[in-house]
Amino acid sequence: MSNVNLNLYRIFCKVAQSKSYSEAAEKLGLSVPNVSKQISSLEEQLNLKLFNRESKGVTLTTDGQELYEIVNKSLSSFDFAEKMAKDKNDMECGCIKIGCPSHFTSYFLMEKVEKVKKDFPKLNIEIICEVDTNKMLELLHNHKIDFAITDAQINSANVEVQELLTINNIFVSKAPLTISDIKELEDLNCILNLENTKATQQLREILEKNNVSLHADMMCDATEIRVEAVKRNMGIAYVIKEAVKNELAKKELYEVELPIDLPSIKLNLIYLSGELSKIDKKFIKEYLKK
Repeated sequence: MSNVNLNLYRIFCKVAQSKSYSEAAEKLGLSVPNVSKQISSLEEQLNLKLFNRESKGVTLTTDGQELYEIVNKSLSSFDFAEKMAKDKNDMECGCIKIGCPSHFTSYFLMEKVEKVKKDFPKLNIEIICEVDTNKMLELLHNHKIDFAITDAQINSANVEVQELLTINNIFVSKAPLTISDIKELEDLNCILNLENTKATQQLREILEKNNVSLHADMMCDATEIRVEAVKRNMGIAYVIKEAVKNELAKKELYEVELPIDLPSIKLNLIYLSGELSKIDKKFIKEYLKK
C-alpha cells in the first residue's frame, strides 16, 4: 500500500466505526466534504460500493464489511510495526538513568543491564549507587535518575511504588557451620551491612526477639567486600543469597545453618508519577521484571 492508500484506508475504517461522515471527520481533524471525497475516491479505485448512505448516517455494504474486516486487521498490524520501529529507534539512541544501592546493583541490576545492552548496544545507561533513601528520593525529584530500585518503605508524595521481587538473606562462612543455639551468634565475628540498611535493621529485630544481642566486628555496604572478608576467614557475613550463588555452588562459601528463619526483603521499583519515558517503561517491562 502507498502512503496515499494508507490514508484512504484509515479514513474508510474511521467512517465504518463511526457510521457517520461528520463524526469521522471530527475525529480525524478533517472537513466532512474532504472525508466524503476520500471515500468516493476509494470506491472508484476499488470499483466497489462501500457504504449505504442513509438519513442518519452510513452503514457498510456487504463488500464494505468484507473490506473492513481485512483492512482493520492490516492497519492494526501496520500501526504496531510502526510503534515497534519507533520504540527500537528510541532504545538505540536513548538514555536510562537508574538509582540503586550497590549491594543490589552487582547481583540483580547488572544482569538486566547486560541483556538490554546486548539488544541495544548504543543505549546509554547511567547508574548511581546510593544507599540512603532520602538521598535517593532527592535524586528522583531532581530528575538526576529516572527511577530507583530500593528495599526501603517509601511513602512520599507523587512517588509510585511497584514490587519487583522478594530476596533472601543468609549468613555465609568459609567452612561448613551449624548453629544449634542462636545465641552462639554472639560469640562469632559477624560482618554486616551498614546500620541504616533495611537488611541489618530487620536482622537485629528478629535476633532481639530471640534475646540475641549481635555485635558487628565489621560493617560494609559492598557485598563483594563482605564476601572477601569471609574468604579471608575474618568471620561470617550476612549477605543476599543470590549474590553468592556461584560461591555456594563451588563450595567456596557455605550457608550457615541456623535454628531460626532469617527475614526476607521486598525489592521495590520507585518513580515519579507520570514521568516514566517510553524507554524507561520498555526497560522495566521487558528486562527489569523478567
